Amino acid sequence: MKKILSLLCGSLIVLLMFATPGNVALAHEGEEGCGCETREITGAEKNKIVSDLLKSDELKNARKGLMEVGFKWNGVGAIEVIYNLTFESMMVGIPVNYQDDTIWTAVFFDGVFMGVTSPDAPHN
Repeated sequence: MKKILSLLCGSLIVLLMFATPGNVALAHEGEEGCGCETREITGAEKNKIVSDLLKSDELKNARKGLMEVGFKWNGVGAIEVIYNLTFESMMVGIPVNYQDDTIWTAVFFDGVFMGVTSPDAPHN
């Protein structure tokens, strides 16, 4: 039960982070805010994180499972790596194409596969 709850909460966070428009100012609208501080990882640090993930059995198993249900991997060019300073968690989003050519995002938190989010998932 604990794993299911963690998966659902993780999926919700992923949905909110990767399925929203790319406007950074949206995170600061209103007085509520999400309360999370994040920073995008780029350059050599990003390359090392992506390289470690590509070598992992977690990615290999996730890739195999997703390919069985119709997803196609695009390569590593558009991978996003974000570090959540509030929860000290590394988040990696890998764009994948579905059979109908819609782009979904396969999400990993600290190297653990959390699932995929659809492009038309609710953003609110």
